[in-house]
Amino acid sequence: MSKERKSNFGLGTLDLGRSESGFTLLELLVALAILVFAFVIIWETFTGTVKAWQRGSALLDELRHGDFVMEQLVSGLRSAAFFRTNPSRYGFRLETGNAGSYPGDKLSWVTTSTAFIPPDSELSRGTHRIIFSIEDNDDGDPAVCIRAYDPLLEDEDTVEMERWFVSTEVQGIQCRVYNPEEEIWENSWEGEKTNTLPTLVEVTLYMDPIEEFDEPVKLTRVVEIPIGPAVTGVVSGAGTETTTDGGDKPAAESGDAGKTDGEKSGADGSDGKQNEAKKENE
Repeated sequence: MSKERKSNFGLGTLDLGRSESGFTLLELLVALAILVFAFVIIWETFTGTVKAWQRGSALLDELRHGDFVMEQLVSGLRSAAFFRTNPSRYGFRLETGNAGSYPGDKLSWVTTSTAFIPPDSELSRGTHRIIFSIEDNDDGDPAVCIRAYDPLLEDEDTVEMERWFVSTEVQGIQCRVYNPEEEIWENSWEGEKTNTLPTLVEVTLYMDPIEEFDEPVKLTRVVEIPIGPAVTGVVSGAGTETTTDGGDKPAAESGDAGKTDGEKSGADGSDGKQNEAKKENE
C-alpha cells in the first residue's frame, strides 16, 4: 500500500511538472525584436534631438557673430565724415575681390564712430579712416580684418597700420552701391566717385554653412549714409554772403548796410515822426 502511494505521488508529481507552461523560442525572438525596434526608435529620436540642438547652437553662434560685425559696420557707415575742402581724403573706396569661395570686397571710409576701434586707441577720440577686409589671421583662417589711421596726419600708402581681427565666423563680404541716376546696384566705385560718398550701400556678410554642401549663411543690410543738403548760401563775413557759384554779393544795396533790422525799423519810425511834425507846423 505504501509503495502504491509512493508511486502514485511520484506520478502525480511528474504529471504536475508536465502541465507547467513556458515561453517558446519563437516568442522570445518576437519579444526581443520588439524591444530592439523600440530601442532604435528611442535612439533615433534622441540623436535627432541632439543634432538639431547642435545645429541650432552653431547657427545661433554664427548669427551672433554676424550681427555684431554687421551692427559695427552699419554704425561706422552711418557716421561717415566728409569734407569738401579735401574730398580725396574723405571719399568712399571699394575694391572688389574674393576670399576663398566667398566674395572678399575691401571697404574704406572716414568716420567719427568708435565701431571696430579698441577703447584704448587714440583714434577713438576723432575722425579716422577704417579699412574693412577679409584676410587670413595668424592661424591661417579667414577672418574680418580691421585697419585704421588718421587721414589728416598720415597717408595710406606710407603709414604702417596695425591690423586686428574681429571675427573668424564671418568669412566673406560683398558690397554694392546704388546708382540713383540709372536706379541700379553697382559692384564698383571707381574714378571720380572715390572723392564722394554713396547714399545707399548694400552689405552682405557670408558665413560657412552649418551642414556640408548646404548654402552659406548670409546676412544682408541696406545702409543709408546721411549726407547734408547742398549749401545755397553761407555768411562768410560782415557785409558779404558767399554763393554757390563762388561769387560774393553785397549784403545790402542802400545805405542801410551793416544795420540790424531793429535799427532799420527805428530809423524808419523816426523819419515818420519828423514828417508828421512838419505837417502839424504847416
